Amino acid sequence: MRVFASVFPAVMALALGLSPSSAVAQGQAPPPAPAQPSDAAATFELVVLHATNDGTGIDPKIGKMPELGKPPFSAYNSYKLLERTKIGVQKGKPTTTKLPDGSVLMVSLKDVLAAKKRDESKRYVISTSIQKPGGNTFLPLLEVNASAGENFFVAGQKHKGGVLVLGVKVVP
Repeated sequence: MRVFASVFPAVMALALGLSPSSAVAQGQAPPPAPAQPSDAAATFELVVLHATNDGTGIDPKIGKMPELGKPPFSAYNSYKLLERTKIGVQKGKPTTTKLPDGSVLMVSLKDVLAAKKRDESKRYVISTSIQKPGGNTFLPLLEVNASAGENFFVAGQKHKGGVLVLGVKVVP
C-alpha cells in the first residue's frame, strides 16, 4: 500500500476592495465592515475519488484537476467522484469524516501563518490522519503547509478494485 501526499500549487486571485459609502458622505454612520475570516478557523473542501484502471476516464463532475494526469496519479486511467464536501475546522479542534471504505479521516487546522512577502497569501498548517475500522492506522499523521486554493492529496487505500484518492484544499 502506498500513500501519496503532494502539494500542487493552484492559481488563486483575491480582490479585496472597499469603497466609501454614500451614507458616510451624508454624515451618517458607516455600514459595518464585512466580516473577516478568523485565523482560528478555516473551511476545507474534501474531494473523495475512486481511482481505477477500468478505462472509463475522468468523471466530468470532478472538474479541472490537472494533477490527475501527472505521476503518481497518472498510474490510473479512470477517476470517479464519490464525494465532494466542505468541512469547517476550528484551530486546534480536529474534525472527522467517514470515508467510503469505513475508515475515518481526521483534519485539523494547526496554525495560520502570515504571508512573508506582499505578493504571497497566508499559509495554513493542516494535519490529517486516517484510521481504519477497528482502530488500525492507515496514515498516522501528515502535516502540510498550503495556501488557500492549493490541493494536497492522500491516496493508496484499497477500495473496490482500485484506490481512494483524497484531495483537500483550503477554500478561499
